[in-house]
Amino acid sequence: MAFEPSPYEPLDDRTQRRGVVLAGVLGLVVAFTTVYMPLAGMALSLAFGGVLLLARRPQWLFLGFVISLAIPIQKTVGGIPLNAADAIVVLWALLWLFMLQRPQAPHLGRMRVPFLILAITPFLIAVFLAQLGSIAPGASIKQSLRVVEWFVLLPVLLMVFRPDQGFWRFAAITLICTPAFFAIDGLVEYATHGHTLTGMLGIPVPGPSGDEPAIHHTFDVSGRAGSSFGGAQGLAMYLVMLLSISLAHLLNSRNGGLRVLAGLGIVISIAGMIAAQSRGGLLGGLACLLAICLMLRPQLWKLLVLGLIAVAVIAPIGLGLWPSWDGTLSGLVPGRPDAVIDRLTIWGVVRDVWFDNPLIGVGLGNFRDEFYARGVTLNVELGYQSTHAHNTYLELLADTGALGLLSYLAFIVMVFRQLIRRWRRSVGDPGDTFTLAAVGTLTAYCVFAMVDMLLLQNMHFTLVLLLSLGLTDSTARALGLTGVKTQEDAG
Repeated sequence: MAFEPSPYEPLDDRTQRRGVVLAGVLGLVVAFTTVYMPLAGMALSLAFGGVLLLARRPQWLFLGFVISLAIPIQKTVGGIPLNAADAIVVLWALLWLFMLQRPQAPHLGRMRVPFLILAITPFLIAVFLAQLGSIAPGASIKQSLRVVEWFVLLPVLLMVFRPDQGFWRFAAITLICTPAFFAIDGLVEYATHGHTLTGMLGIPVPGPSGDEPAIHHTFDVSGRAGSSFGGAQGLAMYLVMLLSISLAHLLNSRNGGLRVLAGLGIVISIAGMIAAQSRGGLLGGLACLLAICLMLRPQLWKLLVLGLIAVAVIAPIGLGLWPSWDGTLSGLVPGRPDAVIDRLTIWGVVRDVWFDNPLIGVGLGNFRDEFYARGVTLNVELGYQSTHAHNTYLELLADTGALGLLSYLAFIVMVFRQLIRRWRRSVGDPGDTFTLAAVGTLTAYCVFAMVDMLLLQNMHFTLVLLLSLGLTDSTARALGLTGVKTQEDAG
């Protein structure tokens, strides 16, 4: 079948000679270090052993990477904020060539570029053009490099995996069980009013530092469960984006064990999202489920259109008859009306910033500085400067102008089209389920992006990871690559 792994191939003589030379050099380094500093020598030998183990078993690095996506605490190195995911990416990049030398590694042959890199290139150009109008060039270039890390470096690193049945099974179990743990952590936090399992393990949450006011319970001022994210929106987005993996396996997988595991994962993740109390998470989860159902049953499109028409007709009548509605937009949203009014105020500032910089914006990540420079006051003060547009598309409009927003929307459309093509060519291998999940993830992301600002969060590592899995063709040699049929479609 298409997903059967290729037989192992022995290393050629040239590769073996390189390995002997490398082993000799490293052995001398460890020996001399041990003579002068015994403890350091022992630590160095253990480090080399661990690195070699990861080079031969990159799936454990994959597991660590997925876990790190839920641990956003940062440390600043050379003025650049880095976190656990960044550290794993750096280690992964250093070991990339070694991983490709293992017997079961994909044989790439001629250079191939993952589809995601080609699709994101226009947006990258727009991001660097925004540097010309940046009000804080140093800050915006750091954020621009993060976009390169997400959309260019990660897809290349994932090419060390061969998309065979064993990898798909490992990826499925990892991506179902990991979010379930952090959902349970959120439930524990909610039930114990702030005590978390991750906190007991010594994992801190992001929060104000120095002499800035402390926020009770979590970094989220509303006191909702946030697990290691320190905020409800971060936990909700993580759970929603990975929920698609469980939904897709429950509805499409032929493996009975994975379907049972996926069902448990769904129940736990939904409970975690309830504890997070995120409206964006609820909307994203519903959008994810709807997208997956539409892919499995295209005839549901007719019911969806009829439902939208019915809502368009009934909603105005219902609002007119709603006795408690005061006629304001904030009255339509349950929760804190002041927070809703603040978002409308922020969106008004986005409009003003865009009018002043319509084409290339003020530089990626610089909307916050523009906001505070205009002296706008909000009803809900955070006590620290962490204001954003609460809408990814509007944030991009202010930061990168019309060029950036249009190119990013084009990227989303291109990826959707490619995923749909990949699904229509499905041959029944396990990778098809990840294509289905990627459609749900991208749909949830697009909906969630309307109510929160995601571009400067590590959620994009999660997004790119799942899209790379979903775009992998059944005939591809390595993860993230499209097969021959896709090239024919493009021609």
